[in-house]
This record gives sequence, structure tokens and C-alpha cells, in this order.
Amino acid sequence: MYWQDATASLLHTLTGHNRLGLITDVDGTISPIVNQPDAAQVTPRSRDLLRALHGHLALVAAISGRAASDVQARVGLPELVYVGNHGLETWINGQVALAPAAAAYRPALEAALAAVRRQQLPGMLVEDKGATASVHYRQTADPPATAAAFTPVIESIAAQHDLRLYHGRMVFELRPPIDVNKGTAFVQLVTDHQLDAAVYLGDDTTDADALLAAQRLRADGSCFAVGLGVESEHTPQAVRDSADLFVRGVQDVETFLSWLLNTAIASST
Repeated sequence: MYWQDATASLLHTLTGHNRLGLITDVDGTISPIVNQPDAAQVTPRSRDLLRALHGHLALVAAISGRAASDVQARVGLPELVYVGNHGLETWINGQVALAPAAAAYRPALEAALAAVRRQQLPGMLVEDKGATASVHYRQTADPPATAAAFTPVIESIAAQHDLRLYHGRMVFELRPPIDVNKGTAFVQLVTDHQLDAAVYLGDDTTDADALLAAQRLRADGSCFAVGLGVESEHTPQAVRDSADLFVRGVQDVETFLSWLLNTAIASST
């Protein structure tokens, strides 16, 4: 079901709560997917809408696989809350707070990065994000063939250095073996900001943890949370399986944010 079909049902209940929070992914959600990660830009309309929503909601936050400092600079709204590296980092008062358990794995991550660079294939981009690392293969000559060929290589590297391997949209991710992800980060934001309702938007495999967390929070009655999956040409099955509702791409995310803003304004008058 698309979100437009739920404005009188699920979303009507969502927006009826007093302490409503909006938590969004960045790349592929409020920023179009691009070949070079550094070239990604949040759409101006999304930025304006997030700024406006901050004045009407209990929380507006962004969760990203990017480093917290990167996502904060890329979104560019100092009033928002930022969580980076899939929950391992939080931007607080102009500084990055790293999950204490993650710091111990920095030497292992550096060694793994060195091993990846020795074996990386043409077109691959290796990104050191401090607490985690990403190996992008979108720009290789044949991404599916690259994924098939390199998966056993990076699996071996991850195992050798006691790191966890995750698969995203044309990216391998190496992370410390800590039970922290976008889902746990979403729940933590709900708890820290005492939200009685929350909506999460995301498009990639790593967002499925947060989409599922929204379902669990709603089921146990602790928070009326709703997860919106952002569709694209290559929407992962994990997103299709875990989202409550769907949004038709980045432009439709803007339409949803506009609807949410108008609804929040109307409810406060």
C-alpha cells in the first residue's frame, strides 16, 4: 500500500499523537542515489521541509550509514539530530560521540581496509568512515559480476579481522561485531526523546532493521511507529518485506514530508 492510501487510517492515527518524531535515512531517501558518494546532495525542497517540520514535531532526525560528521554537513541543518555509521556515532553539540565498544575495533578495521585495497577490483571505491568501512562497486564494469567475484574475498577479510560484513545497494560494508544498527538507533531515538509516535523513511537493506523496529514498537504498544519504504528501480526485497507503506522515490518523499508538515500545522491550530 502506498502512503497516499493510508492518510485516513494508519497515518491519521500516527499524526494524532502529541510527541511525533520523524526519522529519515539520507541517500536514496532525501538525496538521490548517485555514482559517486561524495556527489550526493539532499534536495533543496527536502531540506526546507525538514527545517519547517522541526518547528512542529518533537524530533526530526537523520540516520545514515555515512559518518555522523558527513551526514550533518550534507544535510546542513544544525537543529536536527544526526546518527551516523548505522548507529555507532551521534552528532552531539558539534562533536561526534562514538559508541565506546566501537573504538576497540579501529585497528582491525584499518587492517581490513589495507587487505581490501590490495585486492580491490577496477572501478571499486574504498571508503574509510572511521567506525566502519564501505566498498562501493557501482562504477565497476559489471556490478553483479563484481559482487559475485568479490563476495568470497571480502567475506574472508571480514572473518580474518573479526568484523561483520553487510551487503547494501552495490556496496559491501565492514562493521565492528556490535549489535548496533539503524533499528537499534531508531529505538534509542524514540526512547531518548520520549516519542509516543514516530515515522521512519528508508530505501536500502540496512533500513530494513529500522522498518522492522517500527513494527515491533507499534505491536508492543510502546510507540505508534510506522515504517515507510522508499521505492526505486532496485528496491531490496528486505525493504519490501518490512515496510508498512511505500513512497514512490525521492520526489514522493518530498510530497509526503509536505503532507506531514501541513497535517502538523493543521493539528496545532
